[in-house]
Amino acid sequence: MVRVTTSPRAAVTSEFTEAVTRYHTQLARFAYRLCGDATRAEDAVAEAYARVWPRWRRGQVDDLYPYLRQAVVHQIYGGHRRRLLERREAERRRPDPVATGFERQVDDRAQLWAALARLSPPHRAVVVLRLVEDLSEEEAATMLGIAPGTVKSRLSRALDHLRRLVEVDDV
Repeated sequence: MVRVTTSPRAAVTSEFTEAVTRYHTQLARFAYRLCGDATRAEDAVAEAYARVWPRWRRGQVDDLYPYLRQAVVHQIYGGHRRRLLERREAERRRPDPVATGFERQVDDRAQLWAALARLSPPHRAVVVLRLVEDLSEEEAATMLGIAPGTVKSRLSRALDHLRRLVEVDDV
């Protein structure tokens, strides 16, 4: 009888691979909701895997899925400054951003996602975590590394901004 043993390293690798297979679709959908761009979402999830893997291998991660989710939030949320500057520059060059940047013949869901994409990344993250992912204020605050009161105020401001965007675009 041949006895096959797997090394602890192989077992850790196998567990991580299985988790990636099991959670990839959920993480990609979550990332898309945060950023509104499929390519950026996939990149963020891939980068989250790469960043979490060394910690997982060293045994520093107890619950992999929440840890991966938080890593995805940090990937999406962390790169917003450069994109914000790029967006401002693009809007500055456009003669009339409202008239040229929005198609008026869309259904309500598409209009809402378009308005959501126009929010700042911190506001969009709070809206997605609280209203789409249905996390509590405390869970969202923990995930974003901010106080629960900050979650409340950002959500309030984000919803006010969404209302204004939808009203402006409806006219």
